[in-house]
Amino acid sequence: MMTTMNKHIIIPFLLAIILGVISCTSIEFVKTGEEYPALSESDEVQVLLTVDKNQFDEIGIADIGGVSLPLRIEKAKQIARSKGGNIIVPVTMCTEEAQKRMRSGYIVQSFYILKTKTAAIAPKETAESKQIPLPVEEEFIPEKQAATFTQLLQHYPSLQGQSFTNTMQPLRFYKIPPSLLAYGLLEYKLCLMQFDNDNTVLVFIPREKIAVIKNSIDKKSTVAVDFTPLGVYKEKYPVLKMLSE
Repeated sequence: MMTTMNKHIIIPFLLAIILGVISCTSIEFVKTGEEYPALSESDEVQVLLTVDKNQFDEIGIADIGGVSLPLRIEKAKQIARSKGGNIIVPVTMCTEEAQKRMRSGYIVQSFYILKTKTAAIAPKETAESKQIPLPVEEEFIPEKQAATFTQLLQHYPSLQGQSFTNTMQPLRFYKIPPSLLAYGLLEYKLCLMQFDNDNTVLVFIPREKIAVIKNSIDKKSTVAVDFTPLGVYKEKYPVLKMLSE
């Protein structure tokens, strides 16, 4: 028979284990769109498997780690509400990286955080964000324009789809974080690059450019990078996609 003393020891121990399992969840958010006011805890967040992108504004990508699908979905809904989103879309778990995580017993899944355009509230607007001047010569506009770090960090939604050229120094190849797998660039390698004296960026490198970047890393030299902005990682690293041509 269990003594009173044993009960006092075992019960708190079991509670600690249960709480540890419940809290064993990792959360990471990558902002890819505009900012919106947070929703209340009572606002509904729908889970959709397929969406028409023309009907939604993408806010970001949430990377949720946990062994329970209901727990991952609930955490994704919480993040969506905090970011002003009312739709979450689970990213497919069929990628090679996802399969490895599933076999390890700890699943990390990404969710698109969206907001329906009909319900969208105007994004936060500041005097700085109303007009984004790009550095150009007064008398002519060059074929390729450079982007500033501030533009890539704060105004990337309005820059997406545009091409820029900056001289950077590749530092090292960087393992693609689970949340950035949602971009679908599985054939690319991710490289940490020195953008200017004080800032670094993450750049997806296409296969045909990997040798050039590796050579630059070895020689510690700079290289001209044609790219288009994708988003921001951990609110401090602009994420760029190097263009093939």
